[in-house]
Amino acid sequence: MLNSGVSIVQTKPRFISPIIMSKPVRMKTVLRAVLYFICASSAQNIALANISGPDDMYLMYERIKNTLDNPTPEIPFYLKAESKDDIESGEAALYIPLTLDELSDALGSVSNWCDILPLHINVKACTYNATGNGMTLYMGRKFYQEPDDAFELEYTFTTVKADDYFSATAVAEEGPLKTKNYRIELEFITIEGKTFGRIFVSNHLSWLSEKAMKVYLSTLGKDKQGITIIGHDELGNPVYSSGGVAVAERNLVRYYLAFMSFFDNAEETDSELRYEKQLNNWFDRTEKFPQLYELSKQEYLSGKRKERGNQLKLQE
Repeated sequence: MLNSGVSIVQTKPRFISPIIMSKPVRMKTVLRAVLYFICASSAQNIALANISGPDDMYLMYERIKNTLDNPTPEIPFYLKAESKDDIESGEAALYIPLTLDELSDALGSVSNWCDILPLHINVKACTYNATGNGMTLYMGRKFYQEPDDAFELEYTFTTVKADDYFSATAVAEEGPLKTKNYRIELEFITIEGKTFGRIFVSNHLSWLSEKAMKVYLSTLGKDKQGITIIGHDELGNPVYSSGGVAVAERNLVRYYLAFMSFFDNAEETDSELRYEKQLNNWFDRTEKFPQLYELSKQEYLSGKRKERGNQLKLQE
């Protein structure tokens, strides 16, 4: 366990990519494709013990309950990331201020996922099919981009609802650079009168993606820090995680904050007004983590509003 109340395994840095796409790449050069892939990388790439179903969720709750009940100012939720056996995975867990029924109503709709995921700085658009079981994410750089300049990753969407348990899962079989098995999973249980939730993301790496990550970590990502505190320097200042684990943490927290921003504004009935509130909420939440800073609030809002317009056109 770390000083921040967060558990993390830091192993040999590997490539971390988010919800990245399976359709043909539209970049002009291989180098540009690699850069887009790395900068779009999300906590979807972070391999923890598989949890599936309410029994496993109860066991996890008992294991981390002390962390949940004693949050730190730095990280008021449970966070873990690791890279192991060519799989990168990460999870965050916390109490949710909504009932299980409210969560299943909100997250059981893939259309709502397309309101949530684009809050992430690297998600340029999200569309879903008429049957509600398919979702396409357009992944790109931190600044504004047209959908045609982004990667596409196609997900299959499923949900499970039972007594005191709900899960929603999105899975993509293939990604860029021969990566595969992208997974975004949300699970919730009702326990001790509270709603306990878990966000899990993972993907399988490839030789190409590992090479791409090494390039990123020696250039653009050389000085970027993670979220968890792994020690202190001689002056007592916190030392944060680094390398591939840090990439995984930053992107996982960005997705975590996207879902939290949606929950905070779930009661707003006007979809466009709700999205605007979510954008402001997401950015304000990221301000608590200096490691996540990439753009000014004005730049973020301006770009996201234009990307929202592109997404609505794509959905039509």
